[in-house]
Amino acid sequence: MFGDDVFFIWKNVKLYGFSRFIKRNRETTRDWTHLPLLPSIADRLGLIELLRFRAVCKDWYVASSTASDNVEGLPDREPWFLLYGDDNSACTLVTEYSNEKHTIDIPQLNGTTCLASSHGWLLLFREGLMFFFCPLSRAKIHIPGTFPHSVISNHVAIFSAPPTSEDCIVGVLSRTATEFELHIIHRGATSWTNHKLKSTFPKEIYYAAYNKGSFYFIHDKSLMVYFNMEEQNLRLMKIIYAKSETGLRFRTEDERKKMEEQLEFDDMSQVSICGTILSCDYGRSNKMVRYENNRTYQKQGAWFQPRFHQISEEQSW
Repeated sequence: MFGDDVFFIWKNVKLYGFSRFIKRNRETTRDWTHLPLLPSIADRLGLIELLRFRAVCKDWYVASSTASDNVEGLPDREPWFLLYGDDNSACTLVTEYSNEKHTIDIPQLNGTTCLASSHGWLLLFREGLMFFFCPLSRAKIHIPGTFPHSVISNHVAIFSAPPTSEDCIVGVLSRTATEFELHIIHRGATSWTNHKLKSTFPKEIYYAAYNKGSFYFIHDKSLMVYFNMEEQNLRLMKIIYAKSETGLRFRTEDERKKMEEQLEFDDMSQVSICGTILSCDYGRSNKMVRYENNRTYQKQGAWFQPRFHQISEEQSW
């Protein structure tokens, strides 16, 4: 009898003590994802490490917002190159400050064709639909409606401003053996307008730019297709060069080859590459990086200026 009473008392003391232990730990232990140290850690990371940090979970993504804002303030950053395709989400990323190749997972790029790159945004096409995508923050903005062409072939595009700007205008130029066709859409619009130009222009379009209400689609520094928003007239023109400390300049072959060597890809001629515009500060000329379009290739490449664009989930075109 005595033994039974002792066992009963010991059992309840043990349970009581254990419950106090659980209660005390529940009160003093915090979720490790909410550590106040996380923003300080993020601020000290390089860009590649910051990308991996942000991918851990939603809380770490939020904790890195200050570090991301600091990236936005970096001027004159050289472009990064993103290689993707092969029907999987694994992408190869090469940066301007490292000789290493980085593999990152971006499922949003599956099945897409990159038509334009500017302001840190990519303009992507997939199954008749177009959307803006920031490869670093994974922000996405859809353009409403269906693009007039269901298949992308000889298309080059440019947009006038970031898609979050009220001034954003998208221009997509396509070419056949007998004519050019330019499709344009303004932010807030739900349909495309088109303009045609009969021409036997035999050249490829390697550069695209927008400046002060005009679109420029340029062939290798000599000829271009020109469209002015006020005149609403698509024209073929020659390029005239003038000395200026501002405006646009072409990226040199040496600059391009240096980063392609870092990729160590067997044959870059088998990759369809989207060029970009590099925005430069302090009165320097913006730099145009060449397009190399061949839509028959499955492998896609895109030059882009590294930017973190953090937008609301409700952000729309």
